[in-house]
Amino acid sequence: YLEEDIENVLLQEQPEGERVQEEGEEYTVAGQPGGYHRRTPEDYDKSLCLIPDDLIDFIKATQPKQWRKLKKLEGDEAEEKLLKRVKNRVDKKGTVYVLRNELKLSGCRFRLTYFRPNTGLNPELQKKYKANFFSVVRQLKYSQDNENSLDLGIFLNGLPVFTAELKNPMNGQDVGDAVAQYKHDRDPREPIFRFKRCLAHFAVDPQEVYY
Repeated sequence: YLEEDIENVLLQEQPEGERVQEEGEEYTVAGQPGGYHRRTPEDYDKSLCLIPDDLIDFIKATQPKQWRKLKKLEGDEAEEKLLKRVKNRVDKKGTVYVLRNELKLSGCRFRLTYFRPNTGLNPELQKKYKANFFSVVRQLKYSQDNENSLDLGIFLNGLPVFTAELKNPMNGQDVGDAVAQYKHDRDPREPIFRFKRCLAHFAVDPQEVYY
């Protein structure tokens, strides 16, 4: 029940975002941007190590002008090229770097997140900040080689930022078993466990949390 409890708490954070409109054009995305959303393991692309729909929806919702420009240049290949560019930059520089810096592709510039503005004087930046799109995935199957899964994955605009192994003493396991699972049962060569990919991996039981 620990997985369900954590998921329910996160999903209480209701979306607040608004789509950003530029030059009279909006894009329709899969639900209102912003807040926490439930995703399934099937939504996760193991080869890209991200949730493609979330990333593309965030771009469309917050940067429609740049997205329109990329579509004009790359046509039907725009999504594929953008996703591969994100993967390659994360592989090389890490998730934190990619979130903090613009991503450049075919003369277009994209932000993969918007941090809290220093002031509330710019309503457009406030909209973009509130459009940050968090996703929660239970039993995240992360490997292309086997059916191993993580109890919980949390994503920001499609990029994995946290994972967690959750243990319940009522089932004879505690946080120590979760730590051991990360140490001995999780292959560090898997993309999701590589250095600089996720911000943190958590071992959790109802009393203690380690990372």
